[in-house]
Amino acid sequence: MKYLSLSIIILSLVFGGCRSKFQKALKSTDSKKKLEVAEYFFMKKDFYRAQTLFDQLENEISNTPLAEKILYYQAQCDYGLKMYSLAGYRYKIYYETYPTSVNAEEALYLNGYCIFLESQDSELDQIDTYKAIETFKIFVNVYPESKYLNDCNKYLDKLRAKLSQKAYNNAKLYYNIGSYKSAIVSLRNLVNDFPEIAQREEIDFLILKSNYLLAENSIPEKQIQRYQETISAFNDFTELYTENSKFMSNAKDIKQKAVTELNKINK
Repeated sequence: MKYLSLSIIILSLVFGGCRSKFQKALKSTDSKKKLEVAEYFFMKKDFYRAQTLFDQLENEISNTPLAEKILYYQAQCDYGLKMYSLAGYRYKIYYETYPTSVNAEEALYLNGYCIFLESQDSELDQIDTYKAIETFKIFVNVYPESKYLNDCNKYLDKLRAKLSQKAYNNAKLYYNIGSYKSAIVSLRNLVNDFPEIAQREEIDFLILKSNYLLAENSIPEKQIQRYQETISAFNDFTELYTENSKFMSNAKDIKQKAVTELNKINK
């Protein structure tokens, strides 16, 4: 019990000292002293107190050599506080304002990474996904030998996978609601934009099936052409996949149905 009480007293003195140190710096007109205290809290990872002081210093030392240092610290504090949108913005401003700085490479990388962290799930709006991709592409072009290169490529793969998943979901939606013409266009665009997509085999099969269902539900004047397009889609499918494909049996059934319908029409 005695040791517990002693520990509480020591902690109270430490935190009390920190509060006192912070309050004095907050009220101080000495920019140099305020910077020292801000850096002290930054090193302690007390980003809230550090940022409060850096924000004060921003107004006091603008247009001085210290402005670069303060902006970098502000971005780092925002990052430490998980305020990624604001951190990304400040890293961007830092890179654009001080492109030759020793911290410029890191700032551009963290600009992209912060946007990456703000990127939403594939079901939601993907504006940050596109922004992150563009930023990482710029980074790779500017710093092709960077130590961050592998991470950039890893995040780019994740971002592209998110876009491909959203495009896949949209194409499947057209198919599920019976809008087969739109489904065919969306599925083909999906393959063109993301040729390595994980669901590639299923997508190619759905292109075939959508062609058949479109023909089946068409007016007589358009059925011949659309059944022929179904057979063409089947030929494309068999060029890509072997008999071991889990869709091959259904694909052959669809092709046979298309041939049968064409024979009926041509009698």
